[in-house]
Amino acid sequence: MPEKTGFRSVVSKQGFGLLHALLTAFAITIPGLFILAAVLTFTDFPEKYKTAAVLIATISALFAAGFKAGMHNEKNGTVKGALTGLIYMLILYLVSSIVFNDFMLNHRSVIMIISGILAGAAGGIAGINRKAKPISKSASFGKKNDILKKYRR
Repeated sequence: MPEKTGFRSVVSKQGFGLLHALLTAFAITIPGLFILAAVLTFTDFPEKYKTAAVLIATISALFAAGFKAGMHNEKNGTVKGALTGLIYMLILYLVSSIVFNDFMLNHRSVIMIISGILAGAAGGIAGINRKAKPISKSASFGKKNDILKKYRR
């Protein structure tokens, strides 16, 4: 059983959580893109906003993934988040290149890769700087220390 030091275990200090962060990113992106596809199919959503909508779905997923990667590490949240963003974007680039049989890098691909790295890094910064979870009110009911207790009779 791993040792506990503070709020995080020794296992999470070593950098595990990158795979979990990538799975989180895909778990957010895939339903988001299905919803976008349904909106594009059944409404008169302008086609010129399609690229921006895909970018927003991807960026939000990578921010969440970077947050998850930063949350599982005590230091280097920016690096872990950026690495998560880079790996995610490389996976997307390779899959889309294989499906479309086109391994060319154009300006859209470069913009997506850079924005993915930056979103992951920003999420990593937010994840590493998050505050500890507050104790729920139901769990602490009746257990609070009353600082004025010694003055009351």
